[in-house]
Order: sequence, then C-alpha cells, then structure tokens
Amino acid sequence: MDRKRREWAKGGDDDDDSNDSDDSDGDRMLQEAIDMAIQNGKGWAPEQKEEYMKMILDDDYIPPIFCSSEEELRNTGLSEAFSSLKYDDDPAITMKLTKQRASKAFLDGKQNLAQNIQYYRTAINLYYETVHWATKIEPLEHRQQSTPTLDVKKDDDTPTKPNSSIREDTSTFEVYTENELNNIKSTLYSNSSLCHVQLKNWGYAKNDAERSLTFNDQNIKSIYRLALSYSMLREYIECGTTIDTGLDIDSKNKELLKLKKSCSTKINSARQAKQKRETQRSERIAKIKCIWKHCQNPTLSKISSTGDKIKLGRIALVASTNDSHDEDASCLESKWHHHFPHTGSIPKNIGNEWTWPCMFQYPSHNQSDFVKDFNENELLAMRMGEMYPELDEENFDGAIKETSMKWDYRNEFTCSNLAIYFECNEVTTTKNGIIHPEQVELLTDLSSTMKYYESSRALKGDEGPDIMKVVELLERKRLKKQRKQWKKQYNSLYNKPNPVDCIRIHPGMTLHEILIHPKMIVTNFIVTFIVIPENHPYHEIYLKQHPCIHILQPTQNPK
Repeated sequence: MDRKRREWAKGGDDDDDSNDSDDSDGDRMLQEAIDMAIQNGKGWAPEQKEEYMKMILDDDYIPPIFCSSEEELRNTGLSEAFSSLKYDDDPAITMKLTKQRASKAFLDGKQNLAQNIQYYRTAINLYYETVHWATKIEPLEHRQQSTPTLDVKKDDDTPTKPNSSIREDTSTFEVYTENELNNIKSTLYSNSSLCHVQLKNWGYAKNDAERSLTFNDQNIKSIYRLALSYSMLREYIECGTTIDTGLDIDSKNKELLKLKKSCSTKINSARQAKQKRETQRSERIAKIKCIWKHCQNPTLSKISSTGDKIKLGRIALVASTNDSHDEDASCLESKWHHHFPHTGSIPKNIGNEWTWPCMFQYPSHNQSDFVKDFNENELLAMRMGEMYPELDEENFDGAIKETSMKWDYRNEFTCSNLAIYFECNEVTTTKNGIIHPEQVELLTDLSSTMKYYESSRALKGDEGPDIMKVVELLERKRLKKQRKQWKKQYNSLYNKPNPVDCIRIHPGMTLHEILIHPKMIVTNFIVTFIVIPENHPYHEIYLKQHPCIHILQPTQNPK
C-alpha cells in the first residue's frame, strides 16, 4: 500500500502541468485504496455498505448514542461495539469508578429521605455492575501462572521479550490477589444487601447476603444482614443458625446480640416445632416400614396365609396440570377413588392384629361409607350385618321399618339383598412402562410408598400451606409427564384402556383373605368395596362396564 502511494506521489510530481487530470487521478487513487483495503479484510464490502445504509435510513432506526434502553441498543446490532467504546478503560479503573458512584448513590439515599427509593435502586444496580467489572480482573496468581519465563540472555545481557499477550507495563493498573478480589466482591454484595434492607426487599437482601458469604464467610456484616432477612421472612430456624455462626466469629457483636435477644423466643419456638415435626415424621416412617413389612410377609401375622403378598398402589393426587382454579379439576380430585377426605388413613397394628381403613362405595346412589378400622380376622358378613341389618316386616306400632340410610328410599340396603365387589386394578403396563394417568400404579418399593404417603398428607394441608403448594406442584409435574408419555404412545388421552374387571366377594370371606388375592390392590392404603343392591337397575349397567371374572368364596377345609 505504501509502495502504491509513493508511486502515485512520484507520478504526480512528473505531471505537475496536467491539472485537468488531478481530480480523476485522485478519484482513481481513492477507489484503488478502498478496493485494496477490502481485499485485505478491512473496510466494508459493497453489500455490507448497502445493508448499513438501508438500516440507518429506516424510520425505526435509533443510533446507539440515543438509545434509552438495553433492548433498543441490541436492536441496532452495535451493542458490543458501543460497549467497548463506553468501557475502554482498564477493568480495575472502571471497577473503582463504578464503586464510587454506587457509594455516592447510597449516601444520597440516606440524606434524601423523600426520594431515597430511586437512589437505593441506582446504588444496587451500580454495585452489581461493579461486581461485573471485578470478575473481569485477572488475579495476580493467575497472571504469574500464565506469564512465561524470560529467555536466556544474549551476549549483551539483554533478555528477550516473552511471547505473551499480557501487558508489559503492569504499573499502569492495580494488581489484586484472588483473596483481595473475593473480599471486594463480598463487600459489594454486602452493600447491595444493605440497600435491599433499606428498601425492605427481604428476599433480595437474603440472596445478596448469601452471595457475599460465598466469597468471604467471615464477613460479619453480611452475616447480620442475612440473619435480619431471615427474621423478617419468619424463617426463625435459619435466623438462629446464622446468628450463632456470627457470634462464633465475633461474640461481642452488638447488632447480632440485639437481634438474638429480640428473636430468641420465636427461634426457640421454631426449633421446638421443627423437632416435634421430625419426631412425628420418624414415627410415620416407622409405621410405613411396619406396614410394608406386613404386606410383604403376611404369613408373619396370626392368620394362616398362602404366602401371597398384599399389594399397595397409588393414584394421581391431582387432576390438573396447571395452577389456575379449575372447578372441573376440583370435582375430579374429590371423586371417591381419591378417598378424600380420608386421605392419610393407614392400617394399624392393634394387639398384634392388623386393621385396615375401608371405603364402601355405593355407585348406584353416589354415596359412600368409611370404616376406620376393619380387622383382618373379621368376616365380611359380620361387618355387613352391622352396616346393613335385615328389616322386620313391621314395627310394634304397625309401621314398616326403614334402613338407617336416609337416601335409601326403597330400603334396598339390607345384608341379604346386596352384591359386593372389588375392582381388579392390577395394571399390565405397556412397553416402556407407560400407564394411563387415571390408572392405579403399583407401589413396588418402600421408598416410593413412603414418598406417596407423605405427599398425600401434605396435600391435605397437614404440613402447612407452603409444603402443600410444593407437593402440589410436584404432583402436577408428575401428572404432566404421565400424560405426555401416554399421548406420545397413543396420540390422545381419550384413548383410554378398557374399564377394569371386578370380582364378587362372598360374605363368608375374611378381610385378610380378600387382601391377599392376586388381583387385589389396596389403593391409597384404603380397601375399597363396591356395594350394589341385587335388583337395582345400575347393577346390570355396572357389570356391563366391569365384567365379573370370578367369585371369591371360602374354600372348604378337608375333613
């Protein structure tokens, strides 16, 4: 390029008299220079130039210098170039300047009480920006590792320059060790946490205090602000733990001692409540373990057994995959097979004899009865005799007797007039283990059984509204995954499997004999029976939907 320029200059000296060609020669030289620059990868090609001109002539185009938001700057396509012009200084210098601006904004907020909200918000953003520039500074230890050693001296004792991209003159900017940078970042996050405290943004104050302690866990100010945030968020257990941590570092810190004194009662109450919850949870876990052991080894009970296991199953605890209030979903979740409001009831071992919660469902009348304790030794006929006693023809006053069920207008629910069934909810999973979301899923291990029981309790609100919301979201996520898998396999949720079969039960069977039947699955720890009057029209409809495949009746003992 320089050679071309000298030739043009020399040619110009020889043709001083030809003034008419000066303009044309200048244009020619300029065009050749532009073409040469483009060939060398410099400048813009004609297509790029046309694209740029089209962009700046657009009515919606805003030059970077006049952009009022980050989004407008990104739309220009020059955000990186503009940022490099704006922050062309060394990161250490920019970090110091930004920190000074943040500190000034914070002090202005303390002095100007009328408009301190905006000052504190500005200070928070500047502190975050300062952290950004602090992360761009390379610690001294990293520089020493990446700096190559000097080459061997030459004869004139002058060392050769190392081949490195690091600046040769490091005196133009400050040098920080990694520990110093961590302390700076910790202080910056601690200051932003203080700004959030002033604004009473306790959640953000807690987050920034936690970030501060990740860089320096000895920062006592951050510990105090974290403890204060916990107390304002009513997380008193974490508050007490944080206060104790801070006092281990500085036992005479006045702020922590004052906070401990004001929150001591609430902290102790929260710790006692937590200990109580943990004790209750341990007791529940022990109960579920005992139930699981009994289900896996029913022969250990006093009742003789064929060695079959008692199977436990679970159902979807929610009916909708979104958080919006859906009345239809609420109705579905309250259906009988979800066993509300009896969810959370479990079998009990009373006097070395097991009793089970049982649901007697009357689909012909859309009613149900719940029996809290049904002994495994007890005959079904004995329980039915108590619930559905036979009626005499007339009372002493000549009036016809009626059943105790107010909705039984025809007096059909008498022991001798009822058919009792259980549904065969044993599901044969399709390939890849996919089942329909409305089907019963077998609980195959102790862990899944305990998790399901705890979830069902939490959804009743036994663990408080916060835990209830978390479990509800997890159950919705699980239901969504099930639906997605079924849709992928069968294209639609409406492509449901056929209704399950049923088995009729002879009243002479004990509950234990019913439970160990291979087709019986105890869903939600509650044994469910279907009870229908023999001559009721719904009886025929039910058997069409759920074919009866077997009659379970007592076996005759050999003589």
